[in-house]
Amino acid sequence: MGKIKLSPSMMCADFLNIQDELDIFQKYNIDFLHIDVMDGHYVPNYTLGIDFCKSLKRYSSIPLDIHLMIENVDQYIESFCQFEGSWVSFHPETTWHPVRTIEQIKRHKCKAGIAIDTAVSIDQYKELYELVDFVLVMTVTPGYAGQKILPFCLEKIAKLNADFKQANIMAAIEVDGNVSWENIPSMVEAGATVLVSGSSSIFDSKFGRSEAIERVRELLEFYEEAEL
Repeated sequence: MGKIKLSPSMMCADFLNIQDELDIFQKYNIDFLHIDVMDGHYVPNYTLGIDFCKSLKRYSSIPLDIHLMIENVDQYIESFCQFEGSWVSFHPETTWHPVRTIEQIKRHKCKAGIAIDTAVSIDQYKELYELVDFVLVMTVTPGYAGQKILPFCLEKIAKLNADFKQANIMAAIEVDGNVSWENIPSMVEAGATVLVSGSSSIFDSKFGRSEAIERVRELLEFYEEAEL
């Protein structure tokens, strides 16, 4: 199934030592930096913004994986797509015309993705799957780190994976929410190819950052060599 990509959730990073965090991620060839953008409206929390993205790009060459959990998303696409090669996802219910939003992201030479909320059926946006580069499946209610997985979301990942195979859709399946030591195997077996790793794995306080990354990579070795 190939290499499973890692996208550490930067809302869980040590902001007082962000340079050290980036140095470690660069050393271990981390695939993406996951940026949760929240506006206090679509979800009841405020998090990272455009200036944070700019700071990361000034220091690091790691591509950004920007998850827009915001209302009026079309007003902000241009700002968050200024980093060529970034992955940018949005929730389709935040715009009247999601196809146009996808096209706008791609015009800025970024990868376009849609995010599926826990309460949204996989089939609700199936017409969009052939248009996007990836689909982000939420396995916790968006808004806060540290939540427990909603088990039915594993079935959603598996269904999405089966639908992609049947329709020969090559979009990546990204998973966000309680990507823990215990849940990673089930997520990958269901079909996840990109893992947003937060406080329950890469940023697990029981381990140093390097040790945690090595543990995740060891956990994934079996699946990367197997054809599931």
